[in-house]
Amino acid sequence: MNVKTKIFIGVAWPYVNGNLHIGHVAGYLLPADITARAYRLMGHKVLMVSGSDCFGTPITVEADKKKVKPDDIVNEYHPKNVKLFKNLGLTFDLYTKTNTENHKKITQEFLLAFWEKGLIDIQKQEQYYSESENKFLPDRYVEGTCPYCGFDGARSDQCDNCGKLLNQDLKKPTSKLDGKKVVLRGTDHLYICWDKLQKDIERYVNENSINWRNWVLGQTKNWLDEGLKPRAVTRDLDWGVPIPKKIAKELPNSESKRIYVWFDAVIGYYSASVEWADKNNKNWENFWIGRNLKHYYFMGKDNLVFHTIFWPGQLMTYDLKLKLPDQPAVNQFLNLDGKKFSKSRGVVIDTAGFIKKYSSDALRFALTTIMPENSDSSFTMEDFLRKNNDLLVGHIGNYINRTLHIYAGVKLKRSNLTNEITERINTAVEKSKQDIRGSKFKDYVNEILELSNFANEYFNDKKPWILKKNDEEKFKKVGADLFVLTYAIAMLMEPITPNASSEYLLVNGLENNELWKTKDIKNLLSETVDKVKLKKPKPLYAKYE
Repeated sequence: MNVKTKIFIGVAWPYVNGNLHIGHVAGYLLPADITARAYRLMGHKVLMVSGSDCFGTPITVEADKKKVKPDDIVNEYHPKNVKLFKNLGLTFDLYTKTNTENHKKITQEFLLAFWEKGLIDIQKQEQYYSESENKFLPDRYVEGTCPYCGFDGARSDQCDNCGKLLNQDLKKPTSKLDGKKVVLRGTDHLYICWDKLQKDIERYVNENSINWRNWVLGQTKNWLDEGLKPRAVTRDLDWGVPIPKKIAKELPNSESKRIYVWFDAVIGYYSASVEWADKNNKNWENFWIGRNLKHYYFMGKDNLVFHTIFWPGQLMTYDLKLKLPDQPAVNQFLNLDGKKFSKSRGVVIDTAGFIKKYSSDALRFALTTIMPENSDSSFTMEDFLRKNNDLLVGHIGNYINRTLHIYAGVKLKRSNLTNEITERINTAVEKSKQDIRGSKFKDYVNEILELSNFANEYFNDKKPWILKKNDEEKFKKVGADLFVLTYAIAMLMEPITPNASSEYLLVNGLENNELWKTKDIKNLLSETVDKVKLKKPKPLYAKYE
């Protein structure tokens, strides 16, 4: 019996401190959804989860700006994200939040596992302190100049420009609350002894990184080569997951401290799986324990180390039976006209407004063609319009539209299908599956574009508009090949442009996309020729000026 691999897809948890820009879509949301849709079409059981990161300091910063509570910010933006994801066509099995009791409880259990295994120390830490506010400041409340790349506006924990994690090394640090200089003072915190887990994590990386992107593996190994060091897992803040009582009694001033968000956010992948199971009367263990499992994680490069080093370490410490990540599909950054997208700095294109003006299919296609898989890429309106009008409409849409238009009302015969076309389609399908499995999204969309170019050339070579007038028998004969090419292109496009593919099936009297699942392409195409009821179509894709 051939047991289908179950696919788990963990999608990075966005902060709920504002509207999400299209850098988020290209960075981790869209590639995750393309993967989930494709695997479902291949017949796999898929669990895709994520949620709003409620405990990050960006939320408290926004709350301070608006003079409201952090909960108010969460309640304002979480529903907006849910609505946006629906309009984008993202197919989460569960999109939740980190402020659920389920998530808090499981996060505390993870921390207790480290404590009970002797992997946590209490250390005095130098932390930025505001004398004007009379309190310690969390990382995002302090900005300054990065000591590594000289970037102004680096946070105290990490530089957004070079990606380096910082340890109170900022030059000219100031408070974001009042712009005044801050000083370093000592405070006690819990530290995870990552050095004690180094060998286990190295073993995991060596055994599981064969399909990782080269740059992802390179950065991960650089971290390991430098030697893992203890890292604070608590901070002075009153917003976040409370420290478990068993540990809190050992930590001075624990009532004013919370678990650090870098530790709790990734646990959301697991806690969301448990929540999904509880809500749907399912068993989360089916996706986390046992054989025939594959785990994908999608995030931007600023989250790389948390997914390739820390999250595997958290999982193996909590429960050795849990599945470790197979494919951390880390993307680099999408820029806007060469400038870094930044929600906090206003360099954005609002996603909700964009898809309202254009369409989710158009945006999904354009972003797939420039997916920043191995280097930063840049979004421009000029390029978006060119990709949409020349490629999506001009190549893919034009071929499908003119073929269906000229053959509307014609009854085609399966016997007229040629091996040349079925084999060409089979090659495209198998290559697309391979690209999806390897998180090679630009290769995948280019495979479809190559098939559409082939189809357009085939159409022009066969000249059905002339055959329709002069040789009806031959016109019908070539029609079978021309039609199945439209079917293959439309079905291969479904993970990218789901609305257009659904419309294609509806217009032509077809029910399901079986192309990704079938083991017999020729028979499927033959049956589809028998079933189809060709009608004059409306264009699947719109042209924009």
